[in-house]
Amino acid sequence: MSRRIGTVPSVSPLQAGRSAAAFSAAARVGGAVLALGYLTGLVNGPLVAVVGGLALTTFGRSLMMDRAGQALAVAGLAVIAGALGIAALRWGTLELAELRSVQAVLGPTIVVGPQAAAAAATIATFVASLALGLWVAALPTHGFAEWAATSLETLMVALALVTAFWGPKVLLGSAGVPSSDVLGSLGSWAAVAAVVTVVGIGGGHLARALPQPVRTGLMVVALVGLGVAAGLIGSTL
Repeated sequence: MSRRIGTVPSVSPLQAGRSAAAFSAAARVGGAVLALGYLTGLVNGPLVAVVGGLALTTFGRSLMMDRAGQALAVAGLAVIAGALGIAALRWGTLELAELRSVQAVLGPTIVVGPQAAAAAATIATFVASLALGLWVAALPTHGFAEWAATSLETLMVALALVTAFWGPKVLLGSAGVPSSDVLGSLGSWAAVAAVVTVVGIGGGHLARALPQPVRTGLMVVALVGLGVAAGLIGSTL
């Protein structure tokens, strides 16, 4: 009596690589669509939803990294998310609309007193920008398409930081608002976001030239700085 022995079809490394790349691209696009929908004001919602989009994008990016890069990317996301949390604690809200509105009236989070709160926001902005550069550096980029995707993702993180710490009210998607007012509301917001994006991409370029232990040390500095900022904002609550 013969017995058939089942065999598992083998998957070539090339096929596995293509599958991982496709899954990575899907996660990155999904995260970007989710985060940008909230950041542009097209969808009202909490800051947590933006962090979820950043997390999905980071997950997609991490599929194309080695383990050291994955650890650095996750740590960078943690610092960025923690910095956004400090802005939420400063104003006592997670709602993006409220964050924008209060800054439209009182001014950017990084300059509004008391002094300890402004210092916490400034430190959080600095360490988040440092973490952004390391987050960019964690994924090796080759070719125009990959650089374009990385630039868009860097802009997405920059918009999140600018919304939390600079944040004039964005009128995009608001009913009955003249186009001139919409453009005016986006002007300085977009300009500051562009600066942060350049800092993130430039920092990523510089970080790629550094040895892995130095990158890790810089991420530790960012985490310590985030702890200092959290302590300062906690003292104001």
